[in-house]
Amino acid sequence: MSLKICLAKKVLIFYAVLSPFIMIGSLYNLIDGIILQKTPTYRIGLFSVFGFVIMPFLLIITYLKNKCEISGNGIKIGKIDYPFSDYHFSIREKELAFKDRPLTSLLKKKYQVLVIQAKNTHEIILEKDLDVFEKDIENIRKALPR
Repeated sequence: MSLKICLAKKVLIFYAVLSPFIMIGSLYNLIDGIILQKTPTYRIGLFSVFGFVIMPFLLIITYLKNKCEISGNGIKIGKIDYPFSDYHFSIREKELAFKDRPLTSLLKKKYQVLVIQAKNTHEIILEKDLDVFEKDIENIRKALPR
């Protein structure tokens, strides 16, 4: 069984909703405000001028860093392999205070974290926040070995 999933699905959706507005605004600011100087430019910054380049780049990098493939041999997150023979995998739940909650799910109290622990030293190698939907968490739990 092989499962391919992005561990930051909610963040990607959030960026995908915001990026068209930022891209259009930054293009307008660059062309009308700086190049043609038709309208006064109040802010010249990275997002206000080059948001049409930064937002797609941010979407691609977020996807590539959080791409996860669970196969029969182990888990691959990004470019790093974690074989089942060397690591123990679990999904833990944690509660966050309102001020610490991510913007993508403010009303949720409990959040899941994928924990990768070395079998021989019991050292926690990686704690990855799961910004995915409940259905995806259940699919991940089914794909992980017991």
